[in-house]
Amino acid sequence: MNSARPRGLAAMLTLALGAGTVAGAGLLATPAWAEGTLSGTYTLDSTSIWTGQQVTLTQSELVDDTPETPAERTVDWGDSSPVETLPADAVKATHKYAANGSYTVKVTLTEGETAGAVTLANGPAVQVASAAGTFKFNVSSNWTWEGGGATAKLLLSGVPANATRVWVAWGDGKTSLLGPTHTSTTHYYPVGSYAAKVTLENAQGKTTAKAAGSYAAKVDTWKPATSTLKVPSKPSKAASWKTIQGTAKDNQIGMDSVGVQLWKWTSTKDYYYNFSTKKWVKYTPGKTKIPNAAVSWRGVDAKGVWKVGVAGLSKGYYLEVDYVALDRAGNANGWKYRVQKLTS
Repeated sequence: MNSARPRGLAAMLTLALGAGTVAGAGLLATPAWAEGTLSGTYTLDSTSIWTGQQVTLTQSELVDDTPETPAERTVDWGDSSPVETLPADAVKATHKYAANGSYTVKVTLTEGETAGAVTLANGPAVQVASAAGTFKFNVSSNWTWEGGGATAKLLLSGVPANATRVWVAWGDGKTSLLGPTHTSTTHYYPVGSYAAKVTLENAQGKTTAKAAGSYAAKVDTWKPATSTLKVPSKPSKAASWKTIQGTAKDNQIGMDSVGVQLWKWTSTKDYYYNFSTKKWVKYTPGKTKIPNAAVSWRGVDAKGVWKVGVAGLSKGYYLEVDYVALDRAGNANGWKYRVQKLTS
């Protein structure tokens, strides 16, 4: 009588990944005449990840008493991806999860022509959730000049402690790499509109990029909104004009400065004021060349106020104050003027 025993009967073992590591202990209800044992031990490096990250399955042990017919190993990752067959020499398999959810991973071992199978209890699921963190621009837009740009400030809060890197894709083709403790960062944008995204990273890889808001660098083509001259309470008194002042405001890029030019005259004489020498200079139409020092460009304070001092005013003259407001984009609102007769 032939004492050989059938070896074609395959054993199938589904290994659950419980508490990170599970082991198959061979066939349940194995017939007394069967030969060979098939079992394996597998570990997941994590069962809690962020959306877009990956887990790695590692085979730490494989027991196969019939190595002449290598076991087939397949992994069902629990999502909609196809069941994966591992190469014969592979001891690791990696899988990325693109959507939030709970996914049970199953490893199946088969050998030869399977006639029966034994399945152990399913292991715990891989939990996939969105990474924490809030990202936004402190302002959503800013003004610039033609051909210029604007510096945007991105605020970051609530970044998880176990994130090791933070990637910011600015939407203009450039990317910044930050540490996990950064609470803000800046970026210079040319004119245009951009959508930024933030990606976190740790040992499980990078997360799905998260929207961080949009930013627009807009060209300011509008002139300053207002420019005024403050008239003294006693405008006909020369001493009242010792300091000439006013206001100027811009609603887009902001004010740069106000240009001031001063004139005084009588019926027979004309003078312009030289701000460098702080003196009045006689002016002859068609002959006198007006220098740059005849115009003083004055900055404005936080309230939009500008001031300029002038000396040498006295009664008997007409005083003319010319002024123009200029914003930081180079837009001017046109020269304005006031003429005042000084009688005292």
